[in-house]
Amino acid sequence: MTASSSIQSNNASEAATVSTITQTGKSAQTGKSSESGKSGASVKSAASCEPAAEHVPLAPASKSGDYAFLGATPGSVADAFYMAAAEDWCAAINSRFVNELLDDTLPDSVLISYLIQDFTFFTQPTLERLTAQAPTQEIRDMLNRQAEFFADQEKPYFLRFLEEYGVDERQQASVPQTPANREYCAYLDQIAAAGSFAQLLCLMCAMEWLYLAWAKRTVDAGVVQQVPAHRGWVELHEGELFRRWVGNLIELVNRYASVDGPEAAVFPEVARLERAFFEDSYAYAVGESEEERES
Repeated sequence: MTASSSIQSNNASEAATVSTITQTGKSAQTGKSSESGKSGASVKSAASCEPAAEHVPLAPASKSGDYAFLGATPGSVADAFYMAAAEDWCAAINSRFVNELLDDTLPDSVLISYLIQDFTFFTQPTLERLTAQAPTQEIRDMLNRQAEFFADQEKPYFLRFLEEYGVDERQQASVPQTPANREYCAYLDQIAAAGSFAQLLCLMCAMEWLYLAWAKRTVDAGVVQQVPAHRGWVELHEGELFRRWVGNLIELVNRYASVDGPEAAVFPEVARLERAFFEDSYAYAVGESEEERES
């Protein structure tokens, strides 16, 4: 199915899609939420935890239809974008950082670096800008409800674990952005300043979908992390609520984006930037010497 016929088909089913979006928003609002904010024992006791019971297998190479269950069916716009980003996407979700986090072998210094950098990224107003450009009130309402979820669930995760790892606001402010983080934030600003709703939508969809993809690895393997900060980060990015959120974004991409538009470049660029973002957590680990980082 071509991009134009996919868009026409999705426009024809707009009422059904809006119903799905509204349902999902209500689920987020009524509090069927991730338990990441209550992730077991404190980080201070994590050092005594054994690594995850099993090694989490790598994700296989991307195939068309991998996410048909979320609306990215073969021939859809979203599936085409997913496949266009396949190389960097697979490298990102199978990166050393993700592997070590899922296997509970990630050094604290690397996780702290990542959390500081990602919290800086988290505070970027990407979702607000997307909401401001939303073409319908139903979509704006769904996005606003998701913003509430992030404020209630994801922001407390950052604050809790940075505090438990002993990183205060002064220390956070003293850590410069990594090159990958600077480049990523600049890309967000570029799309927000001059991009269309479709470009902003693809930006949000690619970021959220890729995180679901790496967290899905451990859920598929049935492995639960024993380090609270690791388990909490997985719980924020997998489960019924997060899958519905990503599914809604995929549905909107199928409806409003085109493989012939400038938004087609977004998925490959996000995958490249996410891959670099993970890698920089090692190069700029907090509180570790260069020799320790290389060992």
